[in-house]
Amino acid sequence: MDTTGAEANKPENKAADQEKEQAAAPQSMNEPNAAETGTRTPEEEQAGVPKEEQPEVQPNLTTEEESARTEGITEAFVEANTNVTDPGEGLETAAPSDQRQDTPVPPATQSAGSPTASQEHEDEEEDEDTTDYSQLSMAELRQHLSSTLKGADAIKKHRTINELYRQYDVKFQAERSEALDRFKQEGGTEEDFDYHTSQEHQDLEKLLTAYRDARHQQRQNVEEQRQRNLERKQQLLDQLRQLVESAETKNSGDEVKKLQAEWKAIGPVPAGEAQELWDSYHALLDIFYNNRSMFFEMKELDRKRNLDAKLQLIDRAEALQQEESINKALQELRHLHEEWKNIGPVPNEQRDPIWERFIQASEKVHERRRAYHQERNTRETENLTKKRALLEQLQPYATFNTDRINEWRDKTDEIQKLKEEWDAAGLVPKEFAEEVNKTFWSNYKAFFQHKNQFFKALDEQKMQNLRLKTELCEEAESLKDSTDWNATKEKLIQLQKKWKTIGRVPDKHSDKIWQRFRAACNAFFDRKQENEQNRSAELERLSAEKLALCDKIADKLSDPKALTTVDEYHTFVTQWGATDKGKRTSPKAEDKFIALMERYLERIPELGPEERSEMLVKLQVDRIKHSPDAGHKLHQREQGIRREIAQLQNDIQTLRTNIEFFGRSKNADKLREEYEGRIAEAQKRIDQLNHQLQAFRA
Repeated sequence: MDTTGAEANKPENKAADQEKEQAAAPQSMNEPNAAETGTRTPEEEQAGVPKEEQPEVQPNLTTEEESARTEGITEAFVEANTNVTDPGEGLETAAPSDQRQDTPVPPATQSAGSPTASQEHEDEEEDEDTTDYSQLSMAELRQHLSSTLKGADAIKKHRTINELYRQYDVKFQAERSEALDRFKQEGGTEEDFDYHTSQEHQDLEKLLTAYRDARHQQRQNVEEQRQRNLERKQQLLDQLRQLVESAETKNSGDEVKKLQAEWKAIGPVPAGEAQELWDSYHALLDIFYNNRSMFFEMKELDRKRNLDAKLQLIDRAEALQQEESINKALQELRHLHEEWKNIGPVPNEQRDPIWERFIQASEKVHERRRAYHQERNTRETENLTKKRALLEQLQPYATFNTDRINEWRDKTDEIQKLKEEWDAAGLVPKEFAEEVNKTFWSNYKAFFQHKNQFFKALDEQKMQNLRLKTELCEEAESLKDSTDWNATKEKLIQLQKKWKTIGRVPDKHSDKIWQRFRAACNAFFDRKQENEQNRSAELERLSAEKLALCDKIADKLSDPKALTTVDEYHTFVTQWGATDKGKRTSPKAEDKFIALMERYLERIPELGPEERSEMLVKLQVDRIKHSPDAGHKLHQREQGIRREIAQLQNDIQTLRTNIEFFGRSKNADKLREEYEGRIAEAQKRIDQLNHQLQAFRA
């Protein structure tokens, strides 16, 4: 059947107009025309695929008027069937099967028996997915892709799957590149780098492998089915050729219709065979109907039925104006054009009007498509302007560098906000997408590369600080059990001061190393405090005992008639020493005891002054020796005695010098006696001090 709208140009239509006198179609219709087509589908033009040569059927046009009219209808049909694409993706065009030689027919433009658009689009029945998946995170893309792959209709959603996988692979490669950069920065090489993917990524790869295998199997099955369809159609051509060559019977028409029905029911065939197969089929049908005696009556009846069928198609095409989804409308319009081509010719007077109605309905759908593309192009151009403005803001970050952590953090927040704005800006025209994305990500990665270098050096310094603080912890832990309280205290204080001069350590070790150092210091100071508390309590008790003993001695001395003895003196000294127990006592208590003992010795009648002085000095030396810092006190006392001796000697020298002057003045004898007495007392005191000095030295 003719599907182009140029039925009048065919031999059978001319015979109907010229009193049905034509006999049979030209014998040349049994074979494909020698003309070759040279056009390519949009996909072939974009991919650079070589032109596929196909034969075409050349209609018999006897007049220039018929040729012009046929060419005009053909061009209108081609325009209506071209660019019937989903938004953003070119689909194959549909064109009439009978055209002039200067407008050849590509294989994808034929109808049911011909290479139909459904052969090229049978895997593209899904709606266009306009979701901007670039806004999703890697985890969200993986989840979305996994759920889509697990869906029952995953095979039909290959566009969505391809877009999801593309966005996912971009982020995955970026993550892998960052991991490789970190590995290199840590001293590794690219040859040693082994990126371990997550279990979720491995599960996704398994789903993708299963999906690819299923899709490959499906396509293999389709190709096998097309080959079977080719074999069956070749068998039908042989049967049709036998009917054409044999004598006509009353069942010939039914057999041809049955053959036509089966031909139409058979699916598509390999694209390389489709055009030749369709030409042969069409030529044989033309010969068959030209040879039939009842051809014209059947043709008119068939045209009326075709008219009704095409009017129904026009109603369906006009109803597509109400379809909200432009993708569904274009998909349905493509199917309507396929059905239109399969229906065949209509009465001549109705041919042009219904074709015009059908073209107008198609054009309205295409106007919506063009409006959609225009709006999309405008929006993408605006997005391009936004992204280029963001690139200008991002440019300084590529060379940013500082030695302050807070500035790096502030700049990181700023560049992350720019990235959010970039992601929110949306898609840009495809011809600029690679340029702007490459510029953005190169500047973005340059910033973080500089940041990683800074923090890598900072981490190395932190690790050095950690080693230094660990050494301080070990030293503090070695001192925490020491009982040399004062020396250890000074050492720990110095360690604490040194700790403050060391910088920060890695955050994950900060609390732990500080608690370790603090625990070691606290352990010592807690023990020291406990020791001091115990010692204070003991000193208070001993001081109470000493004061009680001093009170006892004072009470005894308060009685003027009380007698004192050397034995009792030694008893008091022994009792006083018993209260020491190696503890530091109060200096006031010691001085009070010494003073009481001095008074006590003065009350012993059998002791002379020198004996009392000797015993008192011995007591003083003994008390000093029993004190905790005896050596220091003895040294101080010795130095004090030496200073007093030196002072007395100076006084004696001064007095003697003064005596020499007295010889020339009045009353010299009286003054001389006074000075000599003072010299004698000073010399006596020097002797006592020398005696004490010997005692302290001993």
